[in-house]
Amino acid sequence: MAISPFSARPASPGGERRRARAALALAAVGVAAILIAYALSPGVRHAVSHAEHSVKHAVGNVFDHDHGSDDHHHAKRPAVKQR
Repeated sequence: MAISPFSARPASPGGERRRARAALALAAVGVAAILIAYALSPGVRHAVSHAEHSVKHAVGNVFDHDHGSDDHHHAKRPAVKQR
């Protein structure tokens, strides 16, 4: 059993073309499946919107130049739950 990920003999040009077409077809099927799931499933759309919000927040934190300053006013003690 070979440990190497490469074959011992070079592949034929026809085999390479077949493998490239198969990889392209698999990628196209994957993208189509994702688009169909997004179009049909409200749960997927909801999850994508949460991810979009999270990414926007993270990117905003990266580009926030005032993030390390003392201008932010934080509570000095935890809020008390009122009944």
